Amino acid sequence: MTPSEIERAVASATGESRHTIRSYGFSLLPEQPEPEDDPLLPFDCPGCGATLDVALGSNAPSGFVECLRCDALYPVALDELLAAAVSSEPLVRCA
Repeated sequence: MTPSEIERAVASATGESRHTIRSYGFSLLPEQPEPEDDPLLPFDCPGCGATLDVALGSNAPSGFVECLRCDALYPVALDELLAAAVSSEPLVRCA
């Protein structure tokens, strides 16, 4: 998409003149590279409650995650991990 096409599209969407849109300096953002790291898969340790991450490398054998606080190995099946729903409601503030 050229700068002229961007100005024309924004101007038609907002109802402003192309001159006004040009003065704001609209442009395309450069493409963001894909993250190279695996996503974090945190969950609570069943023994002590510490946050563990399945994606972090450890000395644990495949299919297990190691808790350094408990000094224990726990079996983990990635297909059994569920993503928690994020609430859109604001948090309650104490007075």
